[in-house]
Amino acid sequence: MKIFISVDMEGIHGAVSWSDMEGSGRQVVYENAWKELAWIIEGIRNSKYNNEIREICICDSHARGEGIPFKSFGDPRVSFVRGYPRPFYMLEGLDESFDLLMLVGYHAKIGALHGMMDHSYSSSCIYRICINGEEMSEADINGMLAAHYGVPVCFVSGDDILEKEIQKRFSTPPVFVRTKEGLGRFAGKMYCEERLRPEFVEGAMRALNMQEAFEPLPLTAPYALEIDLVSTVVADAVSVIPGLERTGGRRVLFRSTDMRDVYRMIHAVAMLGGKFAAFS
Repeated sequence: MKIFISVDMEGIHGAVSWSDMEGSGRQVVYENAWKELAWIIEGIRNSKYNNEIREICICDSHARGEGIPFKSFGDPRVSFVRGYPRPFYMLEGLDESFDLLMLVGYHAKIGALHGMMDHSYSSSCIYRICINGEEMSEADINGMLAAHYGVPVCFVSGDDILEKEIQKRFSTPPVFVRTKEGLGRFAGKMYCEERLRPEFVEGAMRALNMQEAFEPLPLTAPYALEIDLVSTVVADAVSVIPGLERTGGRRVLFRSTDMRDVYRMIHAVAMLGGKFAAFS
């Protein structure tokens, strides 16, 4: 058995804004991420399937993927994906050989009321992402790519706004650990580690023990990916990407029958568009 853990930062306990991930605050939030992972691994060890697990792959999925301290969890099964750029960014290395996906430190989609640090892949250049007419969060899209490989999402952590989104998206919702309550984009009620540690340990253990209950998200190909950019100049820039159609001042469209191509197109738009977000 193999477990893949994708780790973002906005949903990590203690983080209230992106300034917490810069300067002196950076070390605290990234250490908190390491703590959450340590609690999850403790829960995995406590599960009835622990002896069947041969790899726990942790993918550092925030910014350039260099934030989580690279130090031992005391478990030789742990491997790390770090650095940037990479073709499948938040799920780099995931394939059919994995059995379960965990999304740690995730956040609500752009425009969510009270969603802390709400965005969808790029807060600087992307406003909205829709697939087949349905608005998507990072958790949704990453769950869809995992479904391409037949891998279900079994565990998610983040704020209460994301929790509501997850409950609506999944027929059998993953085990969810709430780390904070959103009061605004850069405001929230924080939970401390004395409360969170037992919830992470128990939640990870429960997610593994009930793994048969989880199913991959349903996929309906072909896919129509629509992305609304924050400005027309960003749309000007990304519309040079072959296969991407400009359908409006700030909107582009991409069609494919392969979810992997859809995923890579989102990140191509984010990478190129980010270069022009402040262009004037």
